[in-house]
Amino acid sequence: MNPTQAIVFLLALVCCYLCALELATRLLLPRLSHTQHRLASDYLAARTLSRKWPDGSDTVLIVGNSLLVDAIDRTDLQRRMPGYHTALYPVESTTYLDWYFGLRRLFSEGSRPSLVMLTVNVRHVLSDSTNGEAFARSMMRMSDLMDVSRAAKLNMMSTSTYFFANLSEWLGTRASIRNVLLEEWLPGAPLLVAHFSTRAAAVPVTATRLAAARLQKMRDLCNSYGAGFALLIPPALSAGDPASALVKEAGQLNVTVLLPFRPGEMPPEAFADGFHLNPRGAARFTERTAVDLRRAFALSQTRP
Repeated sequence: MNPTQAIVFLLALVCCYLCALELATRLLLPRLSHTQHRLASDYLAARTLSRKWPDGSDTVLIVGNSLLVDAIDRTDLQRRMPGYHTALYPVESTTYLDWYFGLRRLFSEGSRPSLVMLTVNVRHVLSDSTNGEAFARSMMRMSDLMDVSRAAKLNMMSTSTYFFANLSEWLGTRASIRNVLLEEWLPGAPLLVAHFSTRAAAVPVTATRLAAARLQKMRDLCNSYGAGFALLIPPALSAGDPASALVKEAGQLNVTVLLPFRPGEMPPEAFADGFHLNPRGAARFTERTAVDLRRAFALSQTRP
């Protein structure tokens, strides 16, 4: 075998290896990972939502991050909201930019809910970060790449990483695969997490003006596709959380913000780690969310 043939053979092996990784990721990961299976199912449900459910119910698409995963009991919420069809699509580690561009993709793919409700806290609305390669693969349109790069302040290396992750299931889910392996290696990790409390620097109340402006931009995006919009803020353990200030700022821009529990109102025993709710807290939050949502968006009035 001459050098040219050896190089060609080596490149062919590399291509076969990469193709095998891509195929295995697409076929096996949803079966091995409960989280990936849930994400795929929720994404399909969100993408295919029409304005009305077949039984005539108004459709409500609720998106968010891990706060939504732990804060809302899907079955109980649907039970408490006759006349509405609720579809939840939570994606862990996402913030405002993930969902602004994620909604652009969902709308472009035909999703037409009557109402979109973003479930994150004030800090997440203010964040300039995205969920990296996972976001680029599952939530970003390729045509939005440069807009994402500017909004998230990416350098050229990161932008190119997003480009390739958008095309490859393997590149886009590497972090998820690592998490699956860690779950198998440390099966008791969730029990350990419950003993940690999450702390972060306080958000200045003055930052709520920027947060409200961002929410107005997302509302305008939803309105352009005939959908209403609201922000749902999960409970905060600290009474100093600026959620109440954001409600006032957003109200001046005619953006609906639902705050079922004031900051510090939910008792500490309702939290799993000082940040996410436990099942007891989720039951209380789900009950109030259903009430507030029905009050803010009456039947057949969810569209702008």
